[in-house]
Order: sequence, then structure tokens, then C-alpha cells
Amino acid sequence: MGYQPIILQAERDFSVSPGALWDLLANTDQLNREIGMPYVAYGPVVVSADAFYREAGARFLGLFAARWREYPFEWVRGERYAVLRVFEAGLLDVFHGGMELRSHTDGTLVRIFAEVTPRTVIGWGMARLMGRKGIRDTLAFCERSVATRNSGSDSPSSPPSRVSPVDRDRLDQLLAALRGSRLSERLVARFARHVVAAPDREVLRMQPFALADGWGADRTAVLRLFIQAERLGVLYHTWEILCPNCRVPHAEVATVGGLPSRVHCDLCAVEYDADLTQNVELRYSVHPSLRPASGETYCIGGPANFPHIWAQQYLLPGAERAVSVTLPAEPFRVRALRVNAVCPLDPDPAGPSEVAFTYRDDGWYQMRQRFVPGPVTARFRNETAHVIVAVIEQVQWNPLAITAAQVMTLPEFRELAQAEVRSAT
Repeated sequence: MGYQPIILQAERDFSVSPGALWDLLANTDQLNREIGMPYVAYGPVVVSADAFYREAGARFLGLFAARWREYPFEWVRGERYAVLRVFEAGLLDVFHGGMELRSHTDGTLVRIFAEVTPRTVIGWGMARLMGRKGIRDTLAFCERSVATRNSGSDSPSSPPSRVSPVDRDRLDQLLAALRGSRLSERLVARFARHVVAAPDREVLRMQPFALADGWGADRTAVLRLFIQAERLGVLYHTWEILCPNCRVPHAEVATVGGLPSRVHCDLCAVEYDADLTQNVELRYSVHPSLRPASGETYCIGGPANFPHIWAQQYLLPGAERAVSVTLPAEPFRVRALRVNAVCPLDPDPAGPSEVAFTYRDDGWYQMRQRFVPGPVTARFRNETAHVIVAVIEQVQWNPLAITAAQVMTLPEFRELAQAEVRSAT
């Protein structure tokens, strides 16, 4: 006889906006490592008429190996998300969990929920133990982060699960050299705190503009600091080639000259070119000789991995869904993942607050839709015989990304790139 699902949930009020909590909880890769979940090995996307998922595997508590099918997260930006995992064998059968945010006059109510179906007696005990611990630790992570935010501190929100050691003597020498480069003392000090105290994942694949915004610093000043830090051996840069559809990087090279002619995206089932003006992005990582940071993956499907997607829904054949999402006054589009069929969604002050999208075998039935900026109800209908994943996404590319074309306008970076070419020859 099979086991009944174990339903777990908890709620807590926080005196911050839903947006602040969304930024914390939507970063599921960071969240999972902070609450002690294991890192995950992911396989390629698997698509059939009745399913769309990735194979995944991990070892829990260092003892129990598990493999599962991870279906696409469903979410509405700033409000909720959930994920379904169907286990192939072992202690558990099915996991479905996520979170919801509800705004009120004094802040935000957070609800963390999980529904776990065990396969064995040991799985029943493990599901209750780990489910309760996961919910408790998630809320504790929120409490620590909110307390740090309210205190005005720029320190990490909580003791991160992994902070690799730093060679302090070498760091002191390099920071002295940075200060001698006529860079802002305040900016150098903030950079030093980040290099020393940030979790491993936050010192790998860094976006200088994103850090600048978080530090309240000038973007160009931070970029110039990063360029100088690379000259001194603190950092190294890479070029990531992002898919023009899902905007996930599928290739990484050390030099522009090493860019491949074509790149394949397994999520979108397309090949694409490297475009220096749009989808070749500059990232920085701390040099391993200074700090040997580790970059294991804990989750790849959460909303923070796709910040341009404001809503994502999984639609079985014949299914209908309605979601309410708050959209600003800028162009969006509705896209079906994998097949990449799109329907433009344009802002219009005279437009409707409810829009419908019907997916058929030849793509979206609607050619174009309009919406009035603000809360919008989007209705989806899948009239095909196969699963689709529908998203509402921004047309604009990430303004925090630094493209190859942008950075090559800085003389100091061009000089660094030319030095790379000379050393390669």
C-alpha cells in the first residue's frame, strides 16, 4: 500500500516589502546552499508529448543517493513559486514545494510549503524530518537577512554555507597596490570585504554593475577597479555566450578570440551565434591562487536564474491557467519554451487588464496583445496534444550585463585584451 502525502507548511511576518523577500527566496541556488541542502548534478532537458523535465541527482545527509525528474519551476515574480520533483527510486516518491508572499500594511507574510510522498518507512521519517528542517531553516535565513538589511549593514546576511579561505598576506599586498592606483579608498575597502566574506558563488562569475548597484557605487568606477584588480592578479575574466531566447550561458571562454562560431542551447533546442553587442557578457571571478572558491550547483531552475521571466507556467495538453502578474510599462512577450514561438505583449495605457493566449500546433493563435501597465491577468490555454511551458518575459536585455562591445570602449581593458593576445602568440 502506498503512503499518503505529508503536508508541511509554516508562515511568518516580516517588516519588509515583498520585493526584498523575493530577491532572497527566488535565488534558490543560494537558498539551498544556505539551508544545508546537497549540491545537485543535472542532466540535459528531456521532452516528450506528456513531459518536460531534467534528470537530476544528489546525495542527502551524505548517505542517501537520490535521482529524480525535475520539472520546470512555476512562478509569478514577486508573489510565489513552486517545483515538482518525481523520484525514480529510493526513499521518496514525489516532492512538491515552494513559497508564497502576501503583502499587508506592516510588511509581508511568507508561507513556505511542502508536500512529500514517501515510498518507504524510512522515507516517511526522512520526509518529515527534512521537510520540517528545510522550512524552519528557510524562515531562519529570512530572519537573519532581514535583520541585516534593517541594520543597514553591508555584511553577508548570514554565515554562508561555504566561504573558502583567503591568502591574507597576498590580499594585503594587492589591496595596497589598488590603493596606489588612485582608486577610491571606500571602494577598495568594500571590494576587499566582498572578496574575503562573500559566499563562494558570489565571488565567481561576478557582474561588476550588479555589485556597484548593491554597494551604492558608480558602475564605471567598479568596472575600472575590476580591470585593475585583474592586472594585479586578484581576479580573472571570462566571456559567457548567452542564448538569445533563455539568456542562459552555454559556453565560456577566456578571450574574445576564443569565441566559438556557433553555440547550442539544449533548453531551447537552437544553435546561435556570438554577438559582441548583445549576448557576449563579461564576468569576473576571484583568482584561485588568492581564494579557491568552489562553484557547485545547488539549483538551476529557480526564478533568479531567469530574471527576465516574470511568470512561468507548465501546461499539460488541454490545460488552462490564469495568473495575475504586475507588469511595468515596457515591452514583453509570451514565449513557449523549446519551440520558441512568441507573441508580443506591448504596453498601452488604453489597453486591457486581462489578456488571453491560446497555443495551437502552429504556435500562438494571437498575433499580438496589448496590456495596461500594472496588475494584469494572463490566461493561457494549451490546445495541442503535448506539454508546453509558457513564459511572460522582458524584451529588454539585462541592464546589469556588460557586453564585449561595451567594455572594449575602455582603453584600460583594450590594453589588457591586447596583452592577452600577445601572450597567446
